[in-house]
Amino acid sequence: MTVGIVGLGLIGGSIGLALREPGRKIVGYDPNPESVKTARSRFCIDSEASLEEVAQADIVFVAAPPAAVISVLDTIWSSKAPQTVVSDCTSVKANVIAWATKQNDPNFVAGHPMAGHENSGAAFASAWMFRNARWILCPVKGTSKTSITTVESAIKAMGATPVRMKPEDHDRQVATVSHLPHAIAGALVLLRSELGDGDFSGGSWRDLTRVGGVDPNLWTQIFMENRVELSKAIHTLEVQLEGLKASLDNENAAGVHHFLERVKQAKKTDGH
Repeated sequence: MTVGIVGLGLIGGSIGLALREPGRKIVGYDPNPESVKTARSRFCIDSEASLEEVAQADIVFVAAPPAAVISVLDTIWSSKAPQTVVSDCTSVKANVIAWATKQNDPNFVAGHPMAGHENSGAAFASAWMFRNARWILCPVKGTSKTSITTVESAIKAMGATPVRMKPEDHDRQVATVSHLPHAIAGALVLLRSELGDGDFSGGSWRDLTRVGGVDPNLWTQIFMENRVELSKAIHTLEVQLEGLKASLDNENAAGVHHFLERVKQAKKTDGH
């Protein structure tokens, strides 16, 4: 079996490492020569290939930046083998689903691995990146059951759990559980920078700001791709914080306690 990977960064490199086993050939493409060099030196891929050559693999994972995904998919579809199954890894699904619906090819399965790292690039890729993670799949009406099964089998081989979801539900949920936390981490880092010298931070600060230094180019694309749902999530957060602020301004200890009690009860049912 041949696995093709387009985009040899953190996610693409980790896919290569996670799927490495005897009898499975892994070929990769990335327009950045340094990314290819790093991926090869870390054995994320067996060999480099052109985008057209990668499109001939049995299964292709597209882990390109969001702004480049549609262009990459167009190129793959103009040269792929009839039986090739393709799945993307984009964290926002609206544009990809619109493309897939128009294409109406049964061998495309929209996906998104719910895993990552605050550092980018194949230098930080790992074979265990997806272990115990959820990998969201958003098949469209014309997606074949065989293609879905093929992608799900590969996902399970990487140690992840495939979960099927409607694309609109996906974008709404990741806005809150993934994109908003990155925005909050960034805002906290900026807030801390205004305090001047002295470091009094503890574990809670490190936990909350771990993703505060992500790649601005990549995350600008992600934020803009999901701007409508992310804006809604930010507004909802503002409402929650305004309620807490009002209790503080009014010296309303009962209001503060009520807020924290609601949080405690919600966390019990959160499961994370």
